[in-house]
Amino acid sequence: MALTLFMTGCANAQSTTTTVKLEISGEPLLAIRHVTDMKVSGDTLLFVFECEDGYGQRLLRRAIINSANNTIKISPDMGKRVDGYYASYMPYPLISDNGTIRVISQDDCEIFAVENDTAFVRTRQYLMDGNSTVPFPLSQYVQDVYITAPDNYVFIGREPNGGRQYAMTADLAKSKIDTVRQINFSPDLQTWMPNMGEMAYSSKHNRLAFAYKLHPVIEVFGLDGSAITTVRVGEDTFDSSTLEMADFDSHNQLHFIDISTTPDYLYALHGDPSSQQTIYKIDWNGNIIARNTTDKHLKKIACYDDSTIIGYSDTGFVTLRLVLL
Repeated sequence: MALTLFMTGCANAQSTTTTVKLEISGEPLLAIRHVTDMKVSGDTLLFVFECEDGYGQRLLRRAIINSANNTIKISPDMGKRVDGYYASYMPYPLISDNGTIRVISQDDCEIFAVENDTAFVRTRQYLMDGNSTVPFPLSQYVQDVYITAPDNYVFIGREPNGGRQYAMTADLAKSKIDTVRQINFSPDLQTWMPNMGEMAYSSKHNRLAFAYKLHPVIEVFGLDGSAITTVRVGEDTFDSSTLEMADFDSHNQLHFIDISTTPDYLYALHGDPSSQQTIYKIDWNGNIIARNTTDKHLKKIACYDDSTIIGYSDTGFVTLRLVLL
């Protein structure tokens, strides 16, 4: 049975983070329009971004974090070929538990290995392709991809034409896609648009979590789809009538902006990037362990360890030192 936790106050469990700006060295960066993904493994930060006048192309960079002097050293563009073209124009990085880096091309689901820090090498594998067995028609656009075992992945998949979204598994050896659980806040909100959010995976606990962007809710569930718990941090605010508007999300309060994990905890960034935000530290049973506030207007976060988070805002990259309560 799912357990619902509702946080209404608990001011004594809330602390303000200590924040330090990270100075950039290494390769120059184009003007960033927004960062779409960040992941940390050891001292390596991988981040995907779109630049101004980039026509929707996404670029992937590697950065080495030096926490002693608060700097990050940026690599050249990853996946850029000698002829100036890119192996993928929509790269999505993922890091296995042993530190192995793979990159999924979000436009066609091709999987690349990474060699010599920045070169993409074809594995001749696809997360799914025309030969895959699927439970129903799926778009090839995927998000929140994680490696669960060799040749096994979990990800968020969508039906075409604005349809429903699901947590799904891919078995590459069998070329088979299966559903884990439909991701929807309520039976009345079936399509993916009002159910936007971020999924995280814990290999240690063999569980998944989905944090909704337009609802104050995180759902934790097993790889078999079984409900573990629901974490609620406020009252629902979504106005379904705004779905008729092209920019409906801008007419609603934003809740969970991003999530990141360590082996034992889920860290969820809550609150509109234009206002004060809260980083919730949650265990994989749904217990809220601590809350830290920040006024840095973060757009993305990635866990460095259980007390340190790398964040990105429009003013650049920062290190946040959390107060452990």
